[in-house]
Amino acid sequence: PAAFMPSYGLAECTLAVSFMPVGTGIVCDMVDESMLSGEGVGGAMNSHGRSLDAVNGHARPGRYRAVVNCDVPLPDYDVEIRARDGRVLGERDIGRVHVRGPSVMSGYFRNESATCKVLSHDGWLDTGDMGYMLDGCLYIVGRAKDMIIINGRNYWPQDIEWAVEQLPGLRNGDIAVIPTTDEHGIEGVTVLVQCRLSDLAARAALVVEVKKQVKQVSGIPCRVELVPPRALPRTSSGKLSRAKARDRYLSGGLVPFAVAS
Repeated sequence: PAAFMPSYGLAECTLAVSFMPVGTGIVCDMVDESMLSGEGVGGAMNSHGRSLDAVNGHARPGRYRAVVNCDVPLPDYDVEIRARDGRVLGERDIGRVHVRGPSVMSGYFRNESATCKVLSHDGWLDTGDMGYMLDGCLYIVGRAKDMIIINGRNYWPQDIEWAVEQLPGLRNGDIAVIPTTDEHGIEGVTVLVQCRLSDLAARAALVVEVKKQVKQVSGIPCRVELVPPRALPRTSSGKLSRAKARDRYLSGGLVPFAVAS
C-alpha cells in the first residue's frame, strides 16, 4: 500500500493540486454514507469517522465509505469548498471544490462561454468535483454532475456501482448507474450491467440479485438493464462516462439483452 501516492489534479490545473508525501501510502477517512448525501452535510464525526447522533452523541450504525486523503494543497495553491451560493464551507462540509494557483488555466481554447462558467475574474476555478476539507487536507467524494437526486435526497452512483460489482460474475467497470424518469414522471435510477450470460433464466436471476443489492445499499428501487460486454462508454483516460451511457441508453443506442420473463 505504501507504493501508492494519492493525489488530486486536473487538466485545467496542468496537473497537480495536491500530493501525499512519498511513502505515506493510502490514508482514508471512514464516513457514514448517509453523511455524503449532499452539500454542506459532512456532519460531526467522532475519531473513528462514525456520524454522531445530533441528540445524544451516540454513533449511528450505517454503511461506511473510505474517502481517500489527497493531502494539503501544493505551495502557492489555495483550495476552498463552496456551497451553491458561493459560501465557503467549514471542515467536513461537502461542497464544490474550487482551486486557485499558478498553473490554473487562463481559459478554454476558443470557448469563452465555457471559461466564464468555471473561472472567476480573480483566478478561482470551479473544478466540478465535490469534496470536503479536514485538518487542511482535501477529500474528494465525487463529480457534481454525476450526483443523482431522488425525492430531494442525493445519491452517489459510484457507491451503488461498487456494491453491485461485488456480485459473483461481475467485474470492476461493469456497472453504470444513471438517473431516469419513468412513464409517470417518477424519478429513479437505471442500473446498466455488462452481462456475459447467454442463458435467459440466468440473466433474469442476475437482474433480481442486482435489484436486491441496490435496495440494500441505497434503499431505492431501480430498473436493471443488461447490456453487452464493453458496451459502456469510457473517456480517453479509461473512466466510465455515465453521461454518455445515459444518452446512448435513452436514445436507443444501447440495446439491452432479453431476459426470461
